Amino acid sequence: MSDAQSTWHLDGGRALTLAAGAEARRLAVARGRVWLTLSGTAAEPAQDQWLEAGEAVALAPGQTAVLEGWPAADFQLLVPPASAGARRGLLGRRFFGR
Repeated sequence: MSDAQSTWHLDGGRALTLAAGAEARRLAVARGRVWLTLSGTAAEPAQDQWLEAGEAVALAPGQTAVLEGWPAADFQLLVPPASAGARRGLLGRRFFGR
């Protein structure tokens, strides 16, 4: 991951599992193509889909995703601004005395 851009690179032939999060997230493909498998539930089975550069998918709270670059891809995992801001404020107070 690049700190400046918050973009992850996924080499071709390598799979990556994104653990379930406590909040909704958005997976956006910046470059390349991703084969994505989203976890399912008893009512809705797991599903596979392709995402091209410029496409995105919402990840529900508690949902796991497995992705693989075809042949390689760059992607971002985004959290809602309110969640990110709340965390930043907490960290700022705890670690920087604000």
